[in-house]
Amino acid sequence: MSSSGAGAANPYATIADSLFVEEPPLPDLVRRILSDPRMHDHTGGFLSCLQCGICTSGCPAARFADYSPREISRRARDGDPTLLEDDSVWLCFYCYTCQSRCPRGNSVAVINQVIRGMQVEAGRGVRHVEMFADWAVQFYEKGMGGTPPEFLPHLAEAFGPRWREFIDRREEIRDQLGLGSMYPSEHAAGEMRVLMDATGFSDRLAAMGAPVGAGAVLAKGVAPAGD
Repeated sequence: MSSSGAGAANPYATIADSLFVEEPPLPDLVRRILSDPRMHDHTGGFLSCLQCGICTSGCPAARFADYSPREISRRARDGDPTLLEDDSVWLCFYCYTCQSRCPRGNSVAVINQVIRGMQVEAGRGVRHVEMFADWAVQFYEKGMGGTPPEFLPHLAEAFGPRWREFIDRREEIRDQLGLGSMYPSEHAAGEMRVLMDATGFSDRLAAMGAPVGAGAVLAKGVAPAGD
């Protein structure tokens, strides 16, 4: 009669180690997403996405467009490189409903931000953001963005002539009320420029043909902030 000693080897140890302990290497796209600072609070949720579909069920964009947060999350977790050529990520408008409802703490809105950034860096996504270049230039110059001039005719039509008159006289009205400038101080704006230069923001603007430097905002005729 054979006996099994206390030190007998576990015949399943090798199988268990290889199947349940050792994880396969992460796809390149997954590693790039996880390395983005914006994913700091969402890494665990992203990696443990259950594909339950709660994000899609509450998503306004999914209701009215061919867009599925659940599919974006699945493809991102799979490291699907076609996401870098998919225009549907631009249908998200960052309401963060997906994040607020996800039982795992995942945020497809943040994943979309990261993917969009990759698309812009690769050149494909530039066409989606170039209309906002003037707004970004003003943010760089003054520390606060404004309304892209392409939107002004539509806003004027929606709000009427009194809105346009208010916008034209806004600085004068603020002076009369003793409110001072709506823009941050030059010191604060200078700190913003340091950050934007260090992160490549100004280089991306220049790559889109946007003038970055003294007087750029006035030269481009950007609408004042808060319009």
